[in-house]
Amino acid sequence: VLPRPPHERDLGEVFARLFSSEHDIRWLERLEGSVLSEIWKLFQYEESGDEGRAWAELRVDIEDSLLFLTGQIRAFGLAPKLRVRMNPMARLRDLPFFEVTFHAQLLIKELRRGDPGTIADVVASFARVLESCRAQLRAAHEHLDEFGVSIAIVYQLERIELIIRRVETLLEILIGRTHEPAKIVRFLCSLILETHQRKSIGALCTENLSLISMKIAERSAEAGDHYITRTRKEYSAMFRKAAGGGTFTSITAFLKLLIESLQIPYFLVGLFSSINYALSFLAIYGLGFTLATKQPAMTANALAAKMNELDAPGARESLVDEIVNLIRSQGAAILGNISLVVPCVVAIEAALYFMRGTPLLTHEGALEILGKHSILGLSLVHGAYTGVLLWFSSIVAGWVDNWSVYRELPQAIASSRRLKSFLGPTRLKRWVERYQTNLAGIVGNVALGFLLGMTPKILGFFGIPLDVRHVTLSTGVVGFAASSLGLESLQTPDFWLAVLGIFGIGVMNLGVSFFLALLVSLKARRIRAPMRGEVYADVIARFKRKPTSFFLAPKDSTAAAGPGTKH
Repeated sequence: VLPRPPHERDLGEVFARLFSSEHDIRWLERLEGSVLSEIWKLFQYEESGDEGRAWAELRVDIEDSLLFLTGQIRAFGLAPKLRVRMNPMARLRDLPFFEVTFHAQLLIKELRRGDPGTIADVVASFARVLESCRAQLRAAHEHLDEFGVSIAIVYQLERIELIIRRVETLLEILIGRTHEPAKIVRFLCSLILETHQRKSIGALCTENLSLISMKIAERSAEAGDHYITRTRKEYSAMFRKAAGGGTFTSITAFLKLLIESLQIPYFLVGLFSSINYALSFLAIYGLGFTLATKQPAMTANALAAKMNELDAPGARESLVDEIVNLIRSQGAAILGNISLVVPCVVAIEAALYFMRGTPLLTHEGALEILGKHSILGLSLVHGAYTGVLLWFSSIVAGWVDNWSVYRELPQAIASSRRLKSFLGPTRLKRWVERYQTNLAGIVGNVALGFLLGMTPKILGFFGIPLDVRHVTLSTGVVGFAASSLGLESLQTPDFWLAVLGIFGIGVMNLGVSFFLALLVSLKARRIRAPMRGEVYADVIARFKRKPTSFFLAPKDSTAAAGPGTKH
């Protein structure tokens, strides 16, 4: 808002004023080749007179930039938190980050001497040191994959990588290797983009979102791969697991209606509902069953992880195979959930009627439930909101799992003297293994239970009429309503509008949670939009060519693969 002071001697400030918007990038890219050649000549430093001295000063500025940037590489790379994640046993002076400033000084010295042979040797040596720095960064990333992530560390690693790229670009300009004007323009465009991103709140939020989600998404991807079926045997197993989940959900729906019928404070309704959902989800998880709506947030991460390898031969076809497998797996899970929840609800309603002589719901209460789930009401909005909660629970699970690994809690538990004396070494070891395996699942289920139970009550307190609509739970609740009304309810428009509403709720649950998880994963891996568009086009082409593969599972994984695909 406030005007900026006139720092004309600051080239960075002058640059920002010359290129005042990101539209200047497109303007630069449209420049003719002859103009680009003239721009390149400005970097040759061969002019004479006053202008020659000006550009000679610019060359000194580039040399100073090299010294400044290599100093940053050295300072960041030798920081204790990074050293222990690269090569903790190496001495400080043995790391390549320690040498990088020395090579920059040596290069500048040799450039001023002007011996071409010596300059070539120094440049080659400098390049080897920079590559060694990159190898250390890769080692640090591998350490984070195994032992958890700190956002500050990931940021520093990304920062060092960007500085190394800048050093390489300036090095090419300084020694005159970059003879292609297009490269100079790309460099100028990157400078313009960075200048504006430094002042952009949106860019700040995007960068932080990428840093936060990067390793959380990758840790969730490992779990998500288990939800993707590739053969007919795996498809049948998924259906059976989902059927078990549907059975438990019928009990959850019954308890939900029972809690809401109690004359208790609004907060306690939310609390008891949260406990009901959390215990139900934990039981489903503990018994090895599954809910369809919990899968997309995990499977999207697994899918995005495979997009990193699209440059490999046959990778695109393999990725399309995986997307087809994913869609088919979601169908099996939804079908399994719903196929058991409806008969179980009818059985519970029949048992209650036999014991009490009256249905679970009154006539007015049953009609109200059908109206709330109608496709003509807010079912789709509530279903989309529930999809957001389903996605967010997976983020919470991934964050806690990463936090536990990074803080070395499993090692701390395993080395506890009190626990060893109480449980014994062997039993404690088993407990630690179970803790590592099940922490994310337990946290995710508890988080989802309380998100579904409490957030509508909290929002209702502020007058925001958002409610949860979980497709399997809604199927159970509508089933209770229809059972209470009797067979004649099947002939009413209200019932069929509610059935359509459940279908819409399922689409919104799965679609929103999958979209958010995939979006975050793609952002974290910085996968470009054109690449995503090409993959989507390939999926559509596969559907036109082989639509049955989206619904019917092959007998084995070889049959599931497309032509030329290796598994």
